[in-house]
Amino acid sequence: MEVTAALAGLQAEANCPICLDYLRDPVTIECGHNFCRSCIQQSWEDRQDSFPCPVCRHPCQEWQLRSNTQLGNIAEIAKLLHITRRKRKREEQTRLCEKHNQILTHFCEEDLEVLCPLCTQPPDHKDHHVRSIEEAASHHRKRLMSYIEPLKKQVAYFQKLVTTKEREPLELREKVERQRKKIFSEFEHLNEFLDREHEAAVSRLAHEEKHIRQKLNANITAFSEYISTLNDLLKEVAEKSVLSEVKLLTDIKSIQDRCESLNPPVLYSFQLRKEGCSLPPQYSALQKVIQKFKEDVTLDPETAHPNLFVSEDKKSVTFVKKAQRFLPNPKKFKFYPVVLGSESFSSGRHYWEVEVGEKPEWSVGVCKDSLSRKAKRPPTTQTRCWAIQLRDGDYVAQGTSPVTLVVKEKPRGIGIYLDYELGEISFYSLNDRSHIHSFIDRFSEILKPYFCIGHDSQPLTICAIRDFE
Repeated sequence: MEVTAALAGLQAEANCPICLDYLRDPVTIECGHNFCRSCIQQSWEDRQDSFPCPVCRHPCQEWQLRSNTQLGNIAEIAKLLHITRRKRKREEQTRLCEKHNQILTHFCEEDLEVLCPLCTQPPDHKDHHVRSIEEAASHHRKRLMSYIEPLKKQVAYFQKLVTTKEREPLELREKVERQRKKIFSEFEHLNEFLDREHEAAVSRLAHEEKHIRQKLNANITAFSEYISTLNDLLKEVAEKSVLSEVKLLTDIKSIQDRCESLNPPVLYSFQLRKEGCSLPPQYSALQKVIQKFKEDVTLDPETAHPNLFVSEDKKSVTFVKKAQRFLPNPKKFKFYPVVLGSESFSSGRHYWEVEVGEKPEWSVGVCKDSLSRKAKRPPTTQTRCWAIQLRDGDYVAQGTSPVTLVVKEKPRGIGIYLDYELGEISFYSLNDRSHIHSFIDRFSEILKPYFCIGHDSQPLTICAIRDFE
């Protein structure tokens, strides 16, 4: 290694990896890396049980800092060398052009190449921006120096980011524990079947925790590797920026390209999927729950589209081709064959059943009372409606975004279960009371039973809840 490069390396080693300045009151930690005492103390001040090395991430078990007086003296010497190197720069051997054996005196900005006077003659660099090596070196030295502060800021930012991300596994653990307790409370009053379902739900939650933890750890590793890359590049820039003009400008394009094309990893943020109790009600324990919360739902004729005929008992609705004449009523749906239930729900649990028979087109569920009656787009595409529908032979769950459903057997009726506080709406096939789909949301407005019957003449009927045999 030449003397200049050796001195640059010495000065780089005498720098603190945290503040990137010369070491002040240097201390050595368990893994052997050195830092300013104040820098490492500030890095660890919020930690209690684990003290990772900012360079290699080695987990130091104790807050144990060993003073390194000898390294402090070396840092002082490196400072002095930094001053004297400028004086010795003129004594360095001048490099010659390999092609013409002439002194290198110029620099081409287009090709980023050091040139001798003969190199500047046409045709190689004709019409190129060629200037003196001193002027070019001054320009590019300033440019290199401009990278140092942004690189320092990136190191500090991503170091802080990694520290924050390292706390997230504990946050994940706490959230998982809260959901696990909630799952336990949902299942505790159910019998043997619910115990098996409980174990399955906890297993899914554990699998998701493992999956998220792996992604979190991978994200932390990616940022740690990126910080290492930044530190390596910062060291290289620092060493390069203090070299002589020729050495500084040699291969300058490579280091500039790397500084300007840094691409940090994508920040991974997790959202734990909500687990809950959403079970088919063909078992006696859940059947009792349904019996407890069943509702005698009726249709509200004032909301019915003019082409809908509501039966006298308000339990059945049929589409008729000839629109009926009514006084203007803002409650009525104007463009779609929709009618709402008379009941309003703002709390509690509720269950009702709807017979759809062989109807080729229908949609049933729950909507907000504020659902627009005059909207020209289908009500199920609005954010105020949660329903499942049959259309063009496909079963679709229409909520925030449509989800195509896989239904093993065409249901002749639909059971609808609303848990307002839990924020859950579930749908069941009345063929065997198997679960079809559930929506999870947050409710703060009055909700209404929702029925869209299509344009065929077959009726849609709210049926009495029957015991499961």
